[in-house]
Amino acid sequence: MARSVKTEQIEANMQSELAKRDVLRLNNQASNQLTRECICMAMMYLMNEKPFEAISISELSKRAGVSRTAFYRNYSTKEDVVKEIGKQLIEKLAEEIDKVKTSKDIHGTLVEFFSKIEDQKDKVELLLKGDISLKLLFPNARIFENVIPASSRHEHYRMVAIDSALIGLVREWISSGCDLTPEELAQVVESGIEENSKLRKP
Repeated sequence: MARSVKTEQIEANMQSELAKRDVLRLNNQASNQLTRECICMAMMYLMNEKPFEAISISELSKRAGVSRTAFYRNYSTKEDVVKEIGKQLIEKLAEEIDKVKTSKDIHGTLVEFFSKIEDQKDKVELLLKGDISLKLLFPNARIFENVIPASSRHEHYRMVAIDSALIGLVREWISSGCDLTPEELAQVVESGIEENSKLRKP
């Protein structure tokens, strides 16, 4: 039975409406992403001017060029903004370290890790300068374990220890103005691992 012209027109209108909604949804996503980027950038600028605790949501929103409503549509607190900045930093590091897939090349992995930290030095330094806690800056940070999955609970805890030690080491290194090259710092870490292995031998 042939479909009526009216039915075809209704279906065509529905398809058109769905297409418009898809465009609107994508535009909203892009708009929200831009808003988040502006807020993160504004936070970085403000933290360069004053202590983190002195920054208000109103001031942050104004500097970002967004309304308070737009801020709360994307974040609940200003701490959430810092968490996102830390998350972005961790993701960048993980992406680079992910290129070194084997634990056999520990030296290459460490050099790559410290090189990428050095590339992000200004951002890390600013966050540390703002006295942001490592827990807030690196929430649930799992850098090496994301790249080299733990095969057992013992291995998991070893990875946790490595990640925790590296974050502390990075803080000291950045605070000292990156006074060692990534290559030198990797050698320091490797020598520490070797010494630790010797101490464990009977």
